[in-house]
Amino acid sequence: MTRVIILLFLFAVTFTAAQTTFTSGELNARSIALTGDAAAWPVLLSVAERDEASNSFSLSKEALEQIRKFSQLHGKVRDGRTVFAKLLKAGARVFAAEELKRATELSAEYDRQVQSGNIAELTRTGGLYLQSLESIRKEIEQKRNEEIDALVAERNGDVNRRKGFLGQWTAAKKGDQLAQADGLRTGEASSAQLAFTDGVEVMVDPNSTVVIRESKMDKLDQSVRRDIALVKGSLLTKLTESAKERNNFTFQAGTAESQVRSGKFWASAVEERRVKLSNYDGTMDVRANKGKVQLKMNEGTIVEKGRDPLPPVPLLAPPQLVWNGIDSVIYADNFNLRWTGVPNSTGYKVELCRSKEFNTGVKVYSPAQTTLRLDNVELGLVHIRLTAVDKFGLRGMESPVYKLMRVEDKLPPAIHVDGWETDRRYTALPRLTIAGSTEADASFQVSGKAAALDANGAFSFVVPVERAEKQLTLRATDRSGNSRERLLSIVPVDTNRVRKVDWNCPTDGTILRPATAEIAANGTAYPSMRVTVTHGETRTAVQTDSQGNWAVSLPHRKGVQLTLVFESISDNIVVATSTYRVE
Repeated sequence: MTRVIILLFLFAVTFTAAQTTFTSGELNARSIALTGDAAAWPVLLSVAERDEASNSFSLSKEALEQIRKFSQLHGKVRDGRTVFAKLLKAGARVFAAEELKRATELSAEYDRQVQSGNIAELTRTGGLYLQSLESIRKEIEQKRNEEIDALVAERNGDVNRRKGFLGQWTAAKKGDQLAQADGLRTGEASSAQLAFTDGVEVMVDPNSTVVIRESKMDKLDQSVRRDIALVKGSLLTKLTESAKERNNFTFQAGTAESQVRSGKFWASAVEERRVKLSNYDGTMDVRANKGKVQLKMNEGTIVEKGRDPLPPVPLLAPPQLVWNGIDSVIYADNFNLRWTGVPNSTGYKVELCRSKEFNTGVKVYSPAQTTLRLDNVELGLVHIRLTAVDKFGLRGMESPVYKLMRVEDKLPPAIHVDGWETDRRYTALPRLTIAGSTEADASFQVSGKAAALDANGAFSFVVPVERAEKQLTLRATDRSGNSRERLLSIVPVDTNRVRKVDWNCPTDGTILRPATAEIAANGTAYPSMRVTVTHGETRTAVQTDSQGNWAVSLPHRKGVQLTLVFESISDNIVVATSTYRVE
């Protein structure tokens, strides 16, 4: 109290002892001394009398009184802006949006009136601004004490709500608010999401009933006391980091009660007989009968009616889809989903959802094996999540969220044939193996007859090579009806054509009689052949061109044998050999 009196005394001295005359150069200093704000100088000028000769200003006794009152109001407005910032953090945008907008407009209008030096109008606007801040404070307190704490954020199928413990079940709509003692239940193949205002989300699975036993906000420390009961069924609960730290969260399922300091957990209850709990983040203290266990990250437990909780067990590792990345694109309306097996699992849970949050329209499959055929996949993006289930029925760790995009297929499937650079193949083999690949799940034909593909779309078959050119038509058709054909020609190699050689010298059968220092030869064989000429210690190899032509030259060595070797590069065999004697 003494400090307040001293401050008031000093404030009075400032106004009574202050000079009432000042020059234009002293304007900012006078504004600070009289109002505490250099930017408030327009207010001083609005009540001052100016002496043009000396370019100075005078404040009368009445003017000083006006400035004193303005200074008091101005200080309150400036303090109010600090309060305004605190109200924003306290939830003014959510709980008092309209009044917040009004206060923002009044604050801006007050500044404009200060700059114009309009004391009457700024006094009115400043008073309204302070009143608006008080209205915001009261509205926040009132609404934060209301027990409208949860929202039906999503619903799918048959979802009902109940007001109070004794209320009647009625159809729930998206946007319905639930308070303390209210309940929510889902029917067969139905699901719902409850979103609490402080960052808690509860995904309710099919055939489940959930009751909000308690949900109160403490206006002093803004903490929440929450007690949720799972009567039957299953649910997945997620908390934001701030909600996890500030919540006093009690979860009940059957005879088990848990103190939750977890950011994510799953629970399943068969009435009061058997409860399963899987914790994915933080800790959960689980009490039942006279026993207590603490679940750490990625641990679970089972609670049987009338018994202590089982000791915590590690949750199973997540399955991994068998494809190259997180994203995949398909063109057909069905798809074989495959994933890696998880040791000690008794089955799997596969969830598909349009939303990456898995909060509405979730399709759930429970295969026992590591494969699932998806039929009638709709166009667009679907998210996939997998978990393994152990022998206790505990839901294991979640896989990454995969994305599967089904798009309309307008492109025919490609047909790849191994070792065929063109669609014409020259071969000296009696039989030819044709191997390659096309799209998996496509239908495949060879010259009108169905041929088998393996799971990856690979094919392989043997064709006898005939005396004349033979043609094969490969046809692949995908599940969207798009087809592609590829015409292959198989040309047998004629060794007589291969051995026909033109020399630059006279020949007598296999005897060459060169008259020059260089021996030259050329011929027309087949494409993709190699001709190797060996003459004494000299060896030269050339490859035929696209028409099968070749040519070679080498020094003349009299009395030395000359050998021509013709190889099929694609067949990797020697087709013919010719030997000559050089004279």
